[in-house]
Amino acid sequence: MNEPPRAVEVQIGHCIRALRTERNITLDQLAVDVKLTKGQLSKIENGKVSSPVSTLTRIAVALAVEPGYFFQSQQPSPSASLVRHGKRKVIVGRASKMGHTYEALTEGLSMRKDFEPYLMRIEEKNVKPEHNVFKHPGHELLYMLKGEMDYRHGGEVYHLEPGDSLFFEGHLEHGPVKIYRPPVEFLTIISNPRQ
Repeated sequence: MNEPPRAVEVQIGHCIRALRTERNITLDQLAVDVKLTKGQLSKIENGKVSSPVSTLTRIAVALAVEPGYFFQSQQPSPSASLVRHGKRKVIVGRASKMGHTYEALTEGLSMRKDFEPYLMRIEEKNVKPEHNVFKHPGHELLYMLKGEMDYRHGGEVYHLEPGDSLFFEGHLEHGPVKIYRPPVEFLTIISNPRQ
């Protein structure tokens, strides 16, 4: 059974605050580094709001950890992660309000990962391109599993069908602009740039 979203948000917030404090970084400093207001970052640390993967990636880079670190339990972790179908943690964030669902494909690993894999699903046919704008450090790979969509990266739009892949630089704005046959389901793999 997945944890309730609020429990996940609180866990992420506590983890961010603990890392920030341990590294002697003020709330103001981290907010500037990750391009958020102090108030927004405070709400994240207090578990009052959900964050999209792109925001968690920026925070992770600023704190020199991988985004998956925020989802780890405090128990000693193994060197491999098996996540059973139906047992994946759903990451609730800004994308969730647009009908997007991110599911973490790894969990509980304390090792420094070079990338973060997610299963993403878009249930809604009508997406608003102006709201589907994501940016983050590193690179991203999309691999289409189901459905059909147009996906924007920078100034280009790519038509994607099952079996297609798209690899791109994460620092340029990107996101889905048109859904033809929902549900759209794809793997997304986001790299963790080394500091």
